[in-house]
Amino acid sequence: MVLTIVSFIIVLGLLVFIHEFGHYITAKKSDIMVTEFALGFGPKLISKKVGETVYSIRSIPLGGFCNMVGEFPADESMPEAERKVYEKAKAAGRLFNQKSAFKRLAVILMGPIMNFLLATLIFILAFIAVGVPTATTQNAILGQVIPEQPAAQAGLRANDKIISINGQEINSWEQMSQLIQKNAEKEISLQYERNNKIKKVNLTPIFSQNSEKGVIGIYPQLVREKVSFAKSIKLGLKQSYQVFIMTIQGFMQMFKDSSAEDIGGPIMIASIIGRAARVGLINVLNWTAIISINLGIINLIPFPALDGGRILFILIEMIRGKAVDPKKENYVHLIGFAILIVLMIFIIYNDLMRTLF
Repeated sequence: MVLTIVSFIIVLGLLVFIHEFGHYITAKKSDIMVTEFALGFGPKLISKKVGETVYSIRSIPLGGFCNMVGEFPADESMPEAERKVYEKAKAAGRLFNQKSAFKRLAVILMGPIMNFLLATLIFILAFIAVGVPTATTQNAILGQVIPEQPAAQAGLRANDKIISINGQEINSWEQMSQLIQKNAEKEISLQYERNNKIKKVNLTPIFSQNSEKGVIGIYPQLVREKVSFAKSIKLGLKQSYQVFIMTIQGFMQMFKDSSAEDIGGPIMIASIIGRAARVGLINVLNWTAIISINLGIINLIPFPALDGGRILFILIEMIRGKAVDPKKENYVHLIGFAILIVLMIFIIYNDLMRTLF
């Protein structure tokens, strides 16, 4: 549980930081006043003002924001201190809504773009670090142990070497697999070697509906081939593109089927990251990249309050040559935000039902 929570906070913090940094750095380059750059929501845990911007970490680690002056029109409810900052920025021509449509479009787009760039960078670094898988070894040495499956529950880990099953000596992965497969729902005695020490454990293979055989949740070690830096870049770009296309197809299929079964929120993401953390760092990085691409795509959906909704209003302005009334646009975004809150509550409820039942 601790590993899951810590891994989730680190991964989510990285994804949010990268996304908001995209907005932040582009706003700064466009001479837009940024009053706060925050990770998380709720009360501030840590904050420091540098120049005109407050950098803060807040108590609820489920998002973040880059507060640009002039994103929303001033109204009577604006506190006096905020109004002074607003008027100062307005006088200097540094309000968000004073900038050209192109600059505002760049500021909003850069958040999702940074998520895509992060994913690509992670894939490239992974290929540089471990190479590409070319085959699996024939030795009975565990390469990956799937969390919450019989092998993991029995305490087996990656790199354990299986020596015997039910007293029968094991000489290959195929031989081991056959013994496991034919003993579905039957307890087996398994002897293995770890750090030059022989250990023994009993476990029961579960029946797999897909293969109609016994499984314990293990994969063989991969034989990896080191690749050049140039090829790692090519493979990283290709991997990002494939994940991007698969994610788009997944969303389209979900909307086509009108199904909410595959929608996951913070609890599902934390569970995925936690399971990946128990397998290894490379798995965590791969899932971080995949989630980053998902986050980028979701933010580009043209729905009010999301980046895509704001991009839509800017594109409408560019086409018609005149901005939509800021108060009307703000009202639309407020409605969209309220709908998103309700949707998030529904998603978290679904997560809880999946987790508990």
